[in-house]
Amino acid sequence: MILWATVAYDGPRFAGFQRQNDAQTVQGSLEEALLTIYKENITVQGCGRTDSGVHATGQVVSFAVPDHRDRLLPSLNALTPEGLSILNVDPAPSDFHPRFQCIAREYEYLIHRSNLRHPFLEGRVWRNKEAPEASALRSMTPELLGERDFGAFTRPEYLQEPTRRYLDRILVRNQYDRISGQWLLSIRIRGNAFLHNMIRIMVGTMLQLAKEQPGEEGRDILRGILESRDRNRAGPTAPASGLYFRRAYYPADRSFQEAGLCTLSGYPEFRSRK
Repeated sequence: MILWATVAYDGPRFAGFQRQNDAQTVQGSLEEALLTIYKENITVQGCGRTDSGVHATGQVVSFAVPDHRDRLLPSLNALTPEGLSILNVDPAPSDFHPRFQCIAREYEYLIHRSNLRHPFLEGRVWRNKEAPEASALRSMTPELLGERDFGAFTRPEYLQEPTRRYLDRILVRNQYDRISGQWLLSIRIRGNAFLHNMIRIMVGTMLQLAKEQPGEEGRDILRGILESRDRNRAGPTAPASGLYFRRAYYPADRSFQEAGLCTLSGYPEFRSRK
């Protein structure tokens, strides 16, 4: 049977999601725990291959097991390392694949506009005193919405692959963090899929332009960067510490809804979602 789970993890504790032979990863940790429970190798599939240092609160994974054992959820949490939590384990549709059937993914980037370290924010945000106001960043978002070629926002070696992606939502706002008692700048982005480092380069570029070329000039430059597909024209890559995988969305089919997965209706369908 196929089970699906929501996984949350503290990015700096792992060398990314994908399994590596010589480093602790999210996929590797989950597979080791399943091996201990079921005494056989079980492959874990993930919705998003987050890089080293990137956090998640809503990563969706799946795995095929002989049976859904009692106390599987607490057993998995007991066998996985600190910084990784499995929030639920539930039956999935028989043909479920968390990555290939996902129609949209939502990330959030958090910035602390301060030059002072905070014990409850260190390693969990980008501490950047020079970050512009939310309104300056918000004015740039129309240039990024819709289906566009985001080749300038990834590493050059990935330009041989499809680089067109669709973004339908970019929300920029100030939000109060109750744990730290600090105001954070939040950039929440939803799209059908994302290129390697795309969000971090996008955030770094937006901050640089909003600071150095605010207003219409900055929007014109951003438009030119996208048209160029040239990584060298884009801004710096924002640190991994501020990026969170928040949510995965699936088609509004009855099978996904009954399984408890987050669904979305009327979302455009794309053939290439690598």
